[in-house]
Amino acid sequence: MIRFSGGVPQALWFSQHASGEAFTYGATEKIGNRPVVYSAKGTHAVYAIPGDHDHAIPHLNLPVGFVLDHTDRGFMWDPILSAVAYRYYPDNQTFVPYDPAYSVNWLYFDGQWGDDTLPNQTSIFGQTKYSDGPNGPKFKDLNRTKICPSDPCVVMPFRTWKKERTML
Repeated sequence: MIRFSGGVPQALWFSQHASGEAFTYGATEKIGNRPVVYSAKGTHAVYAIPGDHDHAIPHLNLPVGFVLDHTDRGFMWDPILSAVAYRYYPDNQTFVPYDPAYSVNWLYFDGQWGDDTLPNQTSIFGQTKYSDGPNGPKFKDLNRTKICPSDPCVVMPFRTWKKERTML
Protein backbone atom coordinates (compact mmCIF):
# COMPACT_ATOMS: atom_id res chain seq x y z
CA MET A 1 0.00 0.00 0.00
CA ILE A 2 1.27 3.46 -0.86
CA ARG A 3 -0.12 6.49 0.96
CA PHE A 4 -0.25 9.71 -1.08
CA SER A 5 -0.85 13.28 0.06
CA GLY A 6 -1.61 15.83 -2.62
CA GLY A 7 -0.55 13.31 -5.28
CA VAL A 8 2.90 12.85 -3.70
CA PRO A 9 3.88 9.46 -2.20
CA GLN A 10 4.50 9.70 1.56
CA ALA A 11 4.76 6.18 3.00
CA LEU A 12 4.52 2.48 2.12
CA TRP A 13 3.01 -0.46 4.01
CA PHE A 14 4.62 -3.85 3.38
CA SER A 15 2.14 -6.59 4.41
CA GLN A 16 3.74 -9.62 6.09
CA HIS A 17 1.54 -12.44 7.37
CA ALA A 18 -0.32 -11.14 10.45
CA SER A 19 1.48 -7.79 10.48
CA GLY A 20 3.91 -5.76 8.38
CA GLU A 21 6.22 -2.78 8.27
CA ALA A 22 5.82 0.88 7.27
CA PHE A 23 8.53 3.07 5.75
CA THR A 24 8.59 6.63 4.53
CA TYR A 25 8.70 6.84 0.76
CA GLY A 26 12.20 8.37 1.00
CA ALA A 27 13.51 5.36 2.94
CA THR A 28 12.56 2.79 0.29
CA GLU A 29 14.69 1.49 -2.54
CA LYS A 30 13.49 2.77 -5.91
CA ILE A 31 14.02 2.33 -9.61
CA GLY A 32 13.35 5.80 -10.93
CA ASN A 33 10.59 7.02 -8.65
CA ARG A 34 8.92 3.59 -8.25
CA PRO A 35 9.49 1.67 -5.00
CA VAL A 36 11.05 -1.80 -5.16
CA VAL A 37 9.15 -4.51 -3.27
CA TYR A 38 10.55 -7.97 -2.52
CA SER A 39 8.05 -10.84 -2.62
CA ALA A 40 8.74 -13.73 -0.25
CA LYS A 41 9.23 -17.12 -1.86
CA GLY A 42 6.13 -19.29 -1.42
CA THR A 43 4.20 -16.83 0.76
CA HIS A 44 2.09 -13.70 0.46
CA ALA A 45 4.51 -11.48 2.42
CA VAL A 46 6.34 -8.52 0.88
CA TYR A 47 9.42 -6.79 2.26
CA ALA A 48 11.34 -3.57 1.71
CA ILE A 49 14.69 -5.37 1.61
CA PRO A 50 16.07 -8.65 0.25
CA GLY A 51 17.24 -11.43 2.54
CA ASP A 52 15.83 -13.72 5.22
CA HIS A 53 12.98 -12.49 7.42
CA ASP A 54 11.66 -14.20 10.55
CA HIS A 55 7.89 -13.86 10.77
CA ALA A 56 7.28 -15.60 14.08
CA ILE A 57 7.20 -12.32 16.05
CA PRO A 58 4.77 -9.68 14.70
CA HIS A 59 6.15 -6.14 14.18
CA LEU A 60 9.76 -7.42 14.30
CA ASN A 61 11.78 -8.24 11.19
CA LEU A 62 14.79 -10.34 12.20
CA PRO A 63 17.24 -12.03 9.76
CA VAL A 64 17.21 -15.27 11.78
CA GLY A 65 14.47 -17.32 13.42
CA PHE A 66 12.38 -20.46 13.36
CA VAL A 67 10.00 -19.51 10.54
CA LEU A 68 11.75 -17.62 7.76
CA ASP A 69 10.64 -15.94 4.57
CA HIS A 70 13.28 -15.52 1.89
CA THR A 71 13.47 -12.71 -0.64
CA ASP A 72 16.11 -11.90 -3.21
CA ARG A 73 16.56 -9.75 -6.29
CA GLY A 74 15.31 -12.62 -8.51
CA PHE A 75 13.35 -11.73 -11.62
CA MET A 76 11.97 -8.23 -11.84
CA TRP A 77 8.24 -8.07 -12.49
CA ASP A 78 6.51 -4.84 -13.40
CA PRO A 79 3.01 -5.04 -11.89
CA ILE A 80 1.80 -2.07 -13.94
CA LEU A 81 1.98 -4.20 -17.09
CA SER A 82 -0.95 -6.33 -15.87
CA ALA A 83 -2.55 -4.03 -13.30
CA VAL A 84 -6.27 -3.35 -13.12
CA ALA A 85 -7.28 -0.31 -11.06
CA TYR A 86 -10.34 -0.11 -8.84
CA ARG A 87 -11.81 2.67 -6.74
CA TYR A 88 -13.11 1.80 -3.28
CA TYR A 89 -16.10 3.61 -1.79
CA PRO A 90 -15.99 3.17 2.01
CA ASP A 91 -19.50 4.56 2.62
CA ASN A 92 -21.13 1.53 0.99
CA GLN A 93 -18.03 -0.72 0.85
CA THR A 94 -18.09 -1.13 -2.91
CA PHE A 95 -15.43 -1.45 -5.58
CA VAL A 96 -15.74 0.08 -9.05
CA PRO A 97 -13.24 -0.66 -11.84
CA TYR A 98 -11.82 2.34 -13.69
CA ASP A 99 -12.27 0.22 -16.84
CA PRO A 100 -15.83 -1.21 -16.83
CA ALA A 101 -14.66 -4.24 -18.84
CA TYR A 102 -13.26 -5.71 -15.59
CA SER A 103 -15.28 -7.57 -12.96
CA VAL A 104 -15.40 -6.72 -9.28
CA ASN A 105 -16.96 -9.98 -8.07
CA TRP A 106 -13.65 -11.51 -6.97
CA LEU A 107 -13.05 -8.55 -4.63
CA TYR A 108 -16.04 -9.59 -2.50
CA PHE A 109 -14.78 -13.14 -1.83
CA ASP A 110 -15.27 -13.92 1.89
CA GLY A 111 -12.69 -16.69 2.25
CA GLN A 112 -8.92 -16.72 2.41
CA TRP A 113 -6.79 -16.42 -0.70
CA GLY A 114 -3.89 -18.75 -1.43
CA ASP A 115 -3.08 -22.39 -0.84
CA ASP A 116 -4.86 -24.58 1.63
CA THR A 117 -2.53 -26.56 3.81
CA LEU A 118 -0.43 -28.66 1.47
CA PRO A 119 0.29 -32.37 2.09
CA ASN A 120 3.61 -33.47 3.60
CA GLN A 121 4.41 -30.12 5.17
CA THR A 122 6.78 -29.66 8.04
CA SER A 123 5.53 -27.96 11.16
CA ILE A 124 7.65 -25.88 13.53
CA PHE A 125 6.09 -25.00 16.87
CA GLY A 126 2.65 -25.66 15.38
CA GLN A 127 3.24 -23.35 12.40
CA THR A 128 3.14 -24.94 8.95
CA LYS A 129 5.38 -23.54 6.25
CA TYR A 130 2.54 -23.07 3.77
CA SER A 131 -1.05 -22.46 4.82
CA ASP A 132 -4.14 -20.47 3.91
CA GLY A 133 -3.41 -17.06 2.50
CA PRO A 134 -4.68 -13.67 3.63
CA ASN A 135 -8.22 -12.41 3.36
CA GLY A 136 -9.03 -10.19 0.41
CA PRO A 137 -9.03 -6.39 0.06
CA LYS A 138 -12.40 -5.81 1.70
CA PHE A 139 -10.90 -7.03 4.99
CA LYS A 140 -7.89 -4.67 4.87
CA ASP A 141 -9.36 -1.52 6.43
CA LEU A 142 -8.97 0.31 3.13
CA ASN A 143 -10.26 3.59 4.53
CA ARG A 144 -7.77 3.76 7.39
CA THR A 145 -6.28 7.11 8.33
CA LYS A 146 -2.75 5.81 8.97
CA ILE A 147 -0.50 3.77 6.71
CA CYS A 148 -0.55 0.93 9.27
CA PRO A 149 -3.74 -1.12 9.73
CA SER A 150 -3.23 -1.28 13.52
CA ASP A 151 -1.29 0.26 16.40
CA PRO A 152 1.48 0.75 17.17
CA CYS A 153 2.13 2.45 13.83
CA VAL A 154 5.83 3.07 13.44
CA VAL A 155 6.79 4.56 10.07
CA MET A 156 10.53 4.05 9.70
CA PRO A 157 12.30 7.03 8.12
CA PHE A 158 15.48 5.05 7.44
CA ARG A 159 16.71 1.91 5.76
CA THR A 160 17.28 -1.03 8.04
CA TRP A 161 20.75 -2.41 8.70
CA LYS A 162 20.03 -5.44 6.51
CA LYS A 163 19.35 -3.21 3.52
CA GLU A 164 22.64 -1.37 3.97
CA ARG A 165 24.53 -4.65 4.48
CA THR A 166 22.96 -6.22 1.38
CA MET A 167 23.83 -3.28 -0.84
CA LEU A 168 27.57 -3.30 0.04
